[in-house]
Amino acid sequence: MKLILILTSAILLSACQKLPAPVCTGTAIVGGQETSVNIYGIRKVVNQTEYKAGPPFNWQWVNKSAFTHTTCDK
Repeated sequence: MKLILILTSAILLSACQKLPAPVCTGTAIVGGQETSVNIYGIRKVVNQTEYKAGPPFNWQWVNKSAFTHTTCDK
């Protein structure tokens, strides 16, 4: 019984992790609608800029061209 309680507590607490602070924001067209997206990282790959984007991009690296506007300096 204690083991189940400990495992359940660990699972619930892991869902409460804090997200890192976004470094900038961007605007993307998703489903025909302008959507504000938090950007959590910036990298250059073969002379192309990619952003680590939160929802709706699920924290994936996305090409800069997916955004119509960003507040990123790089």
